[in-house]
Amino acid sequence: MALAVSLAVGSRFPLLAQGLLTPPGAPAPTMKTLDQVQPRTPISAFGTTLTAPGSYYLTTNLVSGSSTGDGILVRASNVTIDLNGFSIISTTTAGTDSPAGIRIDGSISAISNVSVCNGRITGFDRAVRVQNSFSNIIVDNIHAANCRRAGIEANTIAGTGSQTVTIRRCVVDGIDGTGEGTNVSCDGIALITCTAVVDTCVVRNIVAAGTGSASCITASTCTNTFLINNFVSQASFGLRVIGGGTTVYYRDNLTAGCATPFSGGVDRGGNF
Repeated sequence: MALAVSLAVGSRFPLLAQGLLTPPGAPAPTMKTLDQVQPRTPISAFGTTLTAPGSYYLTTNLVSGSSTGDGILVRASNVTIDLNGFSIISTTTAGTDSPAGIRIDGSISAISNVSVCNGRITGFDRAVRVQNSFSNIIVDNIHAANCRRAGIEANTIAGTGSQTVTIRRCVVDGIDGTGEGTNVSCDGIALITCTAVVDTCVVRNIVAAGTGSASCITASTCTNTFLINNFVSQASFGLRVIGGGTTVYYRDNLTAGCATPFSGGVDRGGNF
């Protein structure tokens, strides 16, 4: 039905009926849930092995109990592990076992694009260990505490990949090799035959056994590696570069309570 209304002298505009204005029902949701945007798989058991790509997250603390194995073993590329504020805890004592809180193992096939973030790992030989053939590994916002050999270690061993790792915004505290052997060296962060960036980390209280060395950050036979804006304290060495090291650069790092604050590598300034 068409109506007409006069708005001014000589002007006529038609008005068309628009039908009912009452909505047919309640509005339906238009946004996707987090699981629809990024499907995620929960982890709730100590000793989980990941063999498929995906995004994983903790739903509780993982505690070893009587297990002397790894908390989580990663044998797949394209994996994200969000600790979600929870902890991975080993209650085993020092000795011959060498468990890791999270072990990223490229011994069967090369592993790439793995991220670990947002939680605490305590009581292991190493909190996070990346080994064999790996590339594009990220360890972010992890608190590694009260471990025995190292807080975070990237070790090529016998790799065939590019061996690249980035460690950032982590806290490593209380690495103590007592009970691991007569003479045991310990590191807060250990980089062995790889290319690495260590950025904005706090590393402190590293204790070796016997005549072993205690280092907050060690880079051994590394290439194009950068140690930037870290805070290290209470160890024999602050930053230690061995096995070459002409392409290991460090800048804007602060040390305290280290007998040898800096050893080897290329000083780019701002280190105290």
